[in-house]
Amino acid sequence: MGYFFIMVMLHIIAMMYFEGLSLSDSLWITLTTVTTVGYGDLSAQTGLGRSATVILLYFGGIFILAKIAGDYFDFRLARRQKMLNGQWRWNMKDHIVIINTPTHNAEQYFERLISQFRAVTDYSEIPIQLLTPAYPDGLHPSLQKLGVIHYSGNANNEDNLSAVNIIDASQVIILSPDETDIMSDSYTFDILHRLKEMEIKGNLLVECVDDKNRNRFLEAGANSVIRPIRAYPELIVRAIVAPGCEKVLENLFTHGGNHTRRYDVTIDNVLWSKIVCALINNEIGTALAYLDQNGDVITDPSPLSEIQASGLILLIREQHIPSNEEVIVAVRNCEEV
Repeated sequence: MGYFFIMVMLHIIAMMYFEGLSLSDSLWITLTTVTTVGYGDLSAQTGLGRSATVILLYFGGIFILAKIAGDYFDFRLARRQKMLNGQWRWNMKDHIVIINTPTHNAEQYFERLISQFRAVTDYSEIPIQLLTPAYPDGLHPSLQKLGVIHYSGNANNEDNLSAVNIIDASQVIILSPDETDIMSDSYTFDILHRLKEMEIKGNLLVECVDDKNRNRFLEAGANSVIRPIRAYPELIVRAIVAPGCEKVLENLFTHGGNHTRRYDVTIDNVLWSKIVCALINNEIGTALAYLDQNGDVITDPSPLSEIQASGLILLIREQHIPSNEEVIVAVRNCEEV
């Protein structure tokens, strides 16, 4: 670039000296010539002036300008290819970094997970970057449309962690590579140890295959620990948007602890709020939904609606599983009030 500038300056001086042009005219004829526009309103008339144009601009300037333009387009092409292949280091901040890739149906899982993030107002525009070696030829178009980018590498390499600006990320999610293999927890623990050494400030959520490792992950710096439930990526989003909700949702997927149960009970025109209060006051459980006369499940009904039901779906405690008769009695007492 400096060589090109020197050629231009020398040609301007030559035009002023050999052709007797002013500085502005010399600049004009130089620029129109080197850019190959050539308006023709000014041109070199003397032999020395024409020789200077041929040597300085034709052989020196235009050739160098063409090379600069070629190098620029080559750079843009190489840059685009690096972005596609996950080799470009983006300058990102306050973004979400998702580490690792599920073993099975990864693209479908990521598409559902990112879609859930995009459905939340606060995360609809936030940049999301994947750190994984799974897409060396580029992400699937469906993920690109959701505004996802990736860096091709493994999280057990600190250079790769730095490449995704892990320190400046607002959220870091570590997925278990294999949700059925307990050895995935060892890989997760190694990543946690590296992130702790890097002193990251963002919220850190990790998946844990073996519940026995939960406390180890928390002691290693994780803010939230969840089970890898691949059929329900909303669990991760809830854990980030509303911390603590993941514990409630996880219990719904297990038989132990608090879980849901269906009870067959006929209800005729009773306020939903009365039913909910009666079940809680009798230490039976929390009403989540009811089944109407057609057997359809109605969730989150209005507290002031009078319902006709053929059954209830309750959240109950494992320590006390009420019988169907206990639920019927509680509802009947509610109807008499």
